[in-house]
Amino acid sequence: MRIRHLLGVILTILTVGLLLTPPAGAQPPFGLPGYVTDNAGALTDSGRAAVTSAVDKLYADRRIRLWVVYVDNFSGQSAENWAKRTRSTSDLGDYDALLAVSTTGRAYAFLVPNAVQGVTASQVDDLRRDQIEPALRNGDWSGAAVAAASGLNKSPSSSGRVVLLVSLGVIVVAVIILLFVMRYRARRRRAAALAAARRVDPTNATALAAVPLEALDDLSRSMVVEVDNALRTSSNELALAIDEFGDERTQLFTRALNNAKTALAQAFTVRQQLDDSVPETPAQQRDLLTRVIVSAAKADRELESQTEAFEKLRDLVINAPSRLDGLTQQYVELTSLIAPTEQRLAELNNEFGTAALTSIAGNVAAAKERLAFADRNISAARDLAAQAVSGQQSGLVDAVRVAEAALGQARALLGAVDSAASDVRHAVATLPSVIVDIQTGVQHANERLQKTQSKAGHTGELIAARDAAARALDRARGAGSADPLGAFAQLTKADGDLNRLLATLAEEQATTDQLNRSYEQALFTAQSRVRAVSDYVDTRRGSIGPEARTRLAEAKRQLQAAQDTKAKNLAEAIAHANAASTLAANAQSLANADVQSAQRAYTRGGSNDVGAMIGGIIIGNILSGGMRGGFGGWSPTSFGGSSSSSGGSSDGGFMGGGGRF
Repeated sequence: MRIRHLLGVILTILTVGLLLTPPAGAQPPFGLPGYVTDNAGALTDSGRAAVTSAVDKLYADRRIRLWVVYVDNFSGQSAENWAKRTRSTSDLGDYDALLAVSTTGRAYAFLVPNAVQGVTASQVDDLRRDQIEPALRNGDWSGAAVAAASGLNKSPSSSGRVVLLVSLGVIVVAVIILLFVMRYRARRRRAAALAAARRVDPTNATALAAVPLEALDDLSRSMVVEVDNALRTSSNELALAIDEFGDERTQLFTRALNNAKTALAQAFTVRQQLDDSVPETPAQQRDLLTRVIVSAAKADRELESQTEAFEKLRDLVINAPSRLDGLTQQYVELTSLIAPTEQRLAELNNEFGTAALTSIAGNVAAAKERLAFADRNISAARDLAAQAVSGQQSGLVDAVRVAEAALGQARALLGAVDSAASDVRHAVATLPSVIVDIQTGVQHANERLQKTQSKAGHTGELIAARDAAARALDRARGAGSADPLGAFAQLTKADGDLNRLLATLAEEQATTDQLNRSYEQALFTAQSRVRAVSDYVDTRRGSIGPEARTRLAEAKRQLQAAQDTKAKNLAEAIAHANAASTLAANAQSLANADVQSAQRAYTRGGSNDVGAMIGGIIIGNILSGGMRGGFGGWSPTSFGGSSSSSGGSSDGGFMGGGGRF
């Protein structure tokens, strides 16, 4: 019985082994599971160990990844085509070399990306001819792979250090590689899902129902940024066109722009609902995301519908000389404002400190970048206009447009310093009266609390409002001179909350007057903050993401609500104004973080036009370049939808090739 049972187990094991053994023969291109893949059974245990060690050493010394694969044959394809398709299927990048060997077909391919530094095409060819091919011809499968790894490793570190690193870090490295691969593939899948979502008609809610929720969220975020950029650029371009052609000839574009603003505002309102602290069910999220995408797409198409007509209207080539003269005058005028503005900013920093001037701290430097960019393009446009060569009109139009946009942003950046100065000085001048108002409010609250006439249901609210006002007073006395706008905002919010509650409890007209003053103060704070953040986003729109834009759009909505509800409910209007101020501050913080991140990324990419790309004047491919990309070229922005602002990428090619042995 035991013998029969043992024989049955052995037969089962042999049967399963035969079923699981891959059939010999053709092996089509496939995703490589690891750095050394032997589907042909060519390597011995010692041979695999030697190849793995050489591959690891190459990566440790040069950060070049070598992938080695052995198959029976290349399924009727050429060695080089099979290797390229396997590279694509395996998601290999600019620092991934591949050695593919067909043992029975006696063919191989050795591909090294051109991006690998320190290795030339002639060196790769010599390595193939003098080391890899001879080893393969002699059936030394592992020796060929070791030769490939050693040949690419031109700057090896000491063997002792490598051994120490490998012995101490093999587990950590394995875990890191696994996590990297998992995260990379997850990003690839997410990017593929987003690309598929972009192919769906964004105005068709039924078609969007088939898009995965995560891709729907990514699509909504990218669309509000792209359409908001298009809207801002179109608005600036339209302002220039109105000055040139008048209101009557540009009314179609004005109507399209206003319709687009309305549709995008609806998208931002829904996006704010998604970003708030109240969670939604997946079904609610899908409904809200669909509404964001449909609204943003309608705004985009509203702009796109007038692009061709707008291009015909603004034929910059016809009057390019006079336009360039005007741009030169603007450049000279704005350049003369740099020094006074720097002096004004230094005075403001000395007077108020950096905390009060966050939104304009880098404006002068940014304006210099825009002016330098404008000057280069004005010069380039003059050269193109003087040559009058057919086929170069597009370059002339682009140069004029980006010069106009750069000058416009430089003017806005310098003007923002003046606006900030007046806002801060207004806050400084008004701060004493606000302090008096809030002190009076605290005194009235104390008097009312000492009486027994207050309703029990409001006593706790009144104590909390009084204490908040007292804390705001203490902070204003301590830091008001360093950050007058911040102190003014805190005081006006506390004053408004306290006076709103006093107005509910008190019958005196004087308290109602204080409420009106609180409203005016809260409205001023909200308007100044929203204006400052809007200018900041407009002049740095090429680097600011959806979160900051969503908060800014919601702040504008709250500000409009504060103005609309003043006559009906003053207390509600103050609450709207305070909400607008808070949202604008949040938007400023998010925008600052986005700009800093973009500056680091563009600087690493080696671009000479960082300011222009951050300002959204030209579109680089920092987002599409990813880990393996570069900065490539750029394209200017103009009136129309977001589709005209997309970029592309190209394949860098390979050194090496395939052959027989």
